[in-house]
Amino acid sequence: MPYHQLLARSPMQAVASFTRGGLQPGQIGAVFSRAGVGKTAFLTQLAIYKLLRGTDVLHVSLKDVAAHVRSYYDELFNALCAGVSRDERHEAAVAIERHRVIHSALDKQFNTDSLERLLHTLDEVMGFKPANVLIDGLDQADFLATVEDWRRLAERNALRMWFTVRTHRDGSTDIDTLASKADTAVMLTPQGDHVHLELLRAAGADVEMDELLALDPVTMLLRPEDVGDSTTAPPSPAPRSCTLHSGGAQGAEARFGEAAARWGVTERNYSFEGHEPARTEGRIILDESELEKGGVSLVYVANRLHRSWKHRPTLRKVLQLQWHIVSHAQQVFVVGAIQPDGTVHGGTGWSVELARRWNKRVWVFDQPHEKWFTWKNGAWTAGEPVIEARDFAGTGTRFLTDAGAAAIDALFERSFGDYAHQSRDR
Repeated sequence: MPYHQLLARSPMQAVASFTRGGLQPGQIGAVFSRAGVGKTAFLTQLAIYKLLRGTDVLHVSLKDVAAHVRSYYDELFNALCAGVSRDERHEAAVAIERHRVIHSALDKQFNTDSLERLLHTLDEVMGFKPANVLIDGLDQADFLATVEDWRRLAERNALRMWFTVRTHRDGSTDIDTLASKADTAVMLTPQGDHVHLELLRAAGADVEMDELLALDPVTMLLRPEDVGDSTTAPPSPAPRSCTLHSGGAQGAEARFGEAAARWGVTERNYSFEGHEPARTEGRIILDESELEKGGVSLVYVANRLHRSWKHRPTLRKVLQLQWHIVSHAQQVFVVGAIQPDGTVHGGTGWSVELARRWNKRVWVFDQPHEKWFTWKNGAWTAGEPVIEARDFAGTGTRFLTDAGAAAIDALFERSFGDYAHQSRDR
């Protein structure tokens, strides 16, 4: 079997043993949790595991555009590939693209008839016949109302079908009834810095687990991680294996770029025609079609950040750049000011909102309080970060204070200082 190293690291290797090998053709699987716990990340890890084993996967999202779904795959694949050779990483990425189709079904009713038509079209046009269909974004009422229709479709087409199902926060969910509708059912529950995976059913029978699997809340990998304490965080990768994703603008972004250059970190600074960044090292000029991948309504942004802006084309493009910066990173560092409502001041706040929405590890250096904070369990928690990901983002305010500049420099020293010491020791 190819990709032994990647498959061995996948959390699905352990999950498969818990679920007695997973689903059979014609069976239904369900992932239950309340909003924001990590159902999409879990489903994506499941898909990557299937894709690396050479089986075709159709991923249907009822809540995200295809570009956002793809960003989940990119982030989780990058996390899975830490320490993997470039050649194996490239081959695995090609295999994933070859065996995967992402379909977004927003603002419309997606039902069994919709899926039948989609399957027919994919077969007729692409010769694509998925063995696995993942549907992300049902709530518990929809699941209960439609699960038998989905089951008949799965049996008719010999499909293995997985669903994510959002449960209620108020404790009114009858999880036993929900789980009984699936052949295999798992529950995700936040617990401190981890997400606990509990198996409820497997192979059509109720299961009682002696222990729970502890998953990373961002990557769903099976490894503990204390993101709030640099002394217990995993060691940083070598700086020359890392890439800083930024915009090169005056202020925080330029300072991140300068620090990256000192430590030998590769820079990728996203820009557009007419934009004049302070730093041009590794500049990538995005055309209109590329910018539109991060297309966003200023009304929507204003609503999320609880403030309003004038409808200026340049501002919209800057927000689109933030989308590209964050989507390419596994870890996000921002310098700015945290507001009383929990958002971050200015356009920079959009990068934070994106990171939180996509469950990326995000840190904000709050200049007024001169402290780093991370978003954890629905609140900002003080801590001292290190760079843990090979692909990380550095962005923030144009109005950088001395404390903000020092925080960026200290972040790189704290993360990569041991590598410099080792080099001198030789």
